[in-house]
Amino acid sequence: MSELQQLQPQSVWDWFSRLCAIPHPSFHEKAIREMLVEAAQKRGLSTEVDAKGNLRITKPATAGMESCVPVALQAHMDMVAQKGESSNHDFLRDPIKTRIEDGWMYADDTTLGADNGIGLAIGLAVLFSDDIAHPELSLIVTVEEETSMGGAEALDPQWLQMPYLINLDTEEAGEIFIGCAGGRDASFTLPLEWQTVKGQACMIRLSGLRGGHSGVDIDKNHANANVLLARVLSSLYARKPFSLSSFQGGELRNVITRAAEAVIVMDEEVARAAVTEIAAVIAAEWAEEQQLQIEVLPVDSASLHATSEEHTQQALDLLLSVPNGVLRMSDAFAGIVETSSNIGVVHTDADGMLIHCLMRSLKETPKDELSLRLSALARMSGANLSLTADYPSWTPNPDSSLLRLTSEVFSQHYGKQPPLQIIHAGLECGILSGKAPQLEMVSFGPTIRAAHSPKERVEVATVAESWAILVDLLSKIPQQSH
Repeated sequence: MSELQQLQPQSVWDWFSRLCAIPHPSFHEKAIREMLVEAAQKRGLSTEVDAKGNLRITKPATAGMESCVPVALQAHMDMVAQKGESSNHDFLRDPIKTRIEDGWMYADDTTLGADNGIGLAIGLAVLFSDDIAHPELSLIVTVEEETSMGGAEALDPQWLQMPYLINLDTEEAGEIFIGCAGGRDASFTLPLEWQTVKGQACMIRLSGLRGGHSGVDIDKNHANANVLLARVLSSLYARKPFSLSSFQGGELRNVITRAAEAVIVMDEEVARAAVTEIAAVIAAEWAEEQQLQIEVLPVDSASLHATSEEHTQQALDLLLSVPNGVLRMSDAFAGIVETSSNIGVVHTDADGMLIHCLMRSLKETPKDELSLRLSALARMSGANLSLTADYPSWTPNPDSSLLRLTSEVFSQHYGKQPPLQIIHAGLECGILSGKAPQLEMVSFGPTIRAAHSPKERVEVATVAESWAILVDLLSKIPQQSH
């Protein structure tokens, strides 16, 4: 028996093990969906798959709870695919390898997929149980949550006609989440002209940052590699202008970028002398980034393409000017970020430089204000700006009967009144509430740290806590009022 299969509750970890065995990054959820459909149908449970690929599994109420309020459990089936710099993991072919250390489960230098695999596993364990009392249940499992929330956007409101929904996609045990930030993608394209150049070239490489989730970690002082590399290059350019050949940093707009690199037309030794000084300043400012490395490496410059010095300056100016990090804290909720932006991906190609950002806000109007600022920046820099994938925030409902019941269950389990939280990240609850305004929703789950990074981990003991709370909560769902 594997280490994972020895954990309790065994049914939850069995399901998580099955999820880890099947690759399921965003846009590649088909295999995991087919596994779930097959398992549900063998169990005699009803399944539906919509045109987008979302899955709904339904289960009748257990004896004695047929007249209770129907409940939906909700999770997503895709995971963020991020790996360490030395990892050879193939997210389209390889299973996730897990290990347990000091009470936490990790993967092998990759994201673990506890976001949201552990929440999904908890929901599946309930649906496939024989001894858990519950009302009529629907498990709604969406696709593409980690990229655009495209699954939730496409969901048919007819799937959401129940009064209560429990989202299983938050990451702090002992707390109940009752609201979340909305988001909007912002993508700059700066046209650049490329030409074959002669001269020595080198690569400036910045790596070793902690990275993390661009929402829940945005206020934790995690450096962004795209931002720091832009600073290094701009400082270097101010000393000695150069031509930019390439810039590559990040893969996903909802990840705080851990590494970035640029190739420039400059003598390697000249660059190294200047970068050493700049790197010392940055290392002193970012002492918490203990693994930070800024290197100057040789490159083959036999057939190098680069843009002009003038366009290099233009590109670096744009990169330095795009807002990144916390932009405003909430006035209504102490200690909660209201509005932020993350420069998640920067890369150059034949079209020029592309900068992909994700803005988040607890309110709709700050996203509009930030969009105006970015539009102005695009006009001044000569870039094109695309604003897409907008999704709304989830507004708290403190008078919810589901919230009162959930709070009572939490109080009984933890011996104290649970904190009610607003998460600075996108939960599908915002989109779902717009489709079905009658829904009362709460969200909770086990403790997860460093989501969206190779350091992602879940605290094993809190999985059992979340499971016990959900089982207790379902057994106490009230009768429907007529």
